[in-house]
Amino acid sequence: MKRRQFWMVNSGFALATAFATVIGSPANAAPHPTASPRKVVHITYWAGHSSGALYAAVVAEVRQFNKTHPAIHVTFRPIGASHHGLAAFEAGQAPNVGMLSQWVVPELIQAGALVKLNSWISGPDGLTKAQIANDYYPVVWNDMKEPNGAQYLMPLEKKSLLVIYYNESLFKKAGITSPPKTWAQVGQDAAKITALGPQYHGIAWTPSLRQYFDMVTSEGGTVFATKTHRTRYALVNRPAEQVLAMLREWIQKGWMIRTTGYQYQLDFGTGDVGMLIDASAGYTYDKSSVGGKFVMGGVSAPSGASGHSYQYINGASLAMFNVGTRAQKAASWTFIKYLSSPQTNVYWDEHTNYLPLGPAEYRLMLPFYRTHPAEAASFSNPAYWWYKPRNPNFEASKAAMETPFDKALNGQISVASAVREMTQIGTQYLSGRIKP
Repeated sequence: MKRRQFWMVNSGFALATAFATVIGSPANAAPHPTASPRKVVHITYWAGHSSGALYAAVVAEVRQFNKTHPAIHVTFRPIGASHHGLAAFEAGQAPNVGMLSQWVVPELIQAGALVKLNSWISGPDGLTKAQIANDYYPVVWNDMKEPNGAQYLMPLEKKSLLVIYYNESLFKKAGITSPPKTWAQVGQDAAKITALGPQYHGIAWTPSLRQYFDMVTSEGGTVFATKTHRTRYALVNRPAEQVLAMLREWIQKGWMIRTTGYQYQLDFGTGDVGMLIDASAGYTYDKSSVGGKFVMGGVSAPSGASGHSYQYINGASLAMFNVGTRAQKAASWTFIKYLSSPQTNVYWDEHTNYLPLGPAEYRLMLPFYRTHPAEAASFSNPAYWWYKPRNPNFEASKAAMETPFDKALNGQISVASAVREMTQIGTQYLSGRIKP
């Protein structure tokens, strides 16, 4: 049976069945009188995707695992393990497997809440070096490791942060014959769309420092002072100033409207906004907002002066909580390996627009990408992917930098002052001189 036929989950009946099977089956339910006497190992899985296409994909994947692994039963709960996992572990109620963000991992390790996976990976039911090289890009695999080489995570989802989605109808109305290939063209196209009338706007964007970092690097600028051991920012450079000045100009001229949260997705769905600057994982929500009112196109972020499109890669990973029996831990590893495999993850990516984790999965994705160009726009050369510093102060440094960043976008301070302040305050946090 072909893989696409095997994963028939898009019908309402299939999803309803998945929901009933995964969510409605309590872990301790007594076996049906006619069931096999084989002892089933029950484990729980927490993932924070609680709505939309992402939730449906998780449900379908868990259902398929339960169908193909009769000796293991996974109960899925749409609970964010990153925010609730530590408290649950301390209360003796943690899941066996959780979807985690990187920021919470050090705290969970310190609490003894996670199982180190090195011995599982290298064990008899683990992964060979050849498998790892085939299944995961180096940037993805290395992001799973702690500085001391310990590994508590397995890859699950990675999204690109910088993709342009556009309204094909508005492009035609404005006389735009092809999607933009440079940031200058993005601005020109935004101006043409805005000129159509007072209700139109070229771009809707919720300001993001991470997307700004991608733009700066793509234009040949620097964000961090060093490529490794990143403890200092280095945004005082011409490309960083030029990108910030460009964004401010778009806002001041009315070509781009600033939004908060996910308001840009709702604005795009009205049909009065020409382009979005969004992450790849936002695609399904953008498309849902559009609701078929117009054709939604996608184009990769411009490569800039560097000749490459740099992408900050972000997303949750899989971890095994230090709970349960040895049999439950073995079952958890089987489930983790299943979810992280190319064969399973390709289903996730086709339904959520996350990225292939490695060469094998990319090859499986090629037929899909050929017939889905808007989704294909999310993928770029993995050689130019990067992940955030393995520094517990990174999020705090980014939060501190948002004030001068916003002031520059609003025209309250000069671009030159903003990059100096961002570099200074960001470094104070990133280096640990100021504690969050």
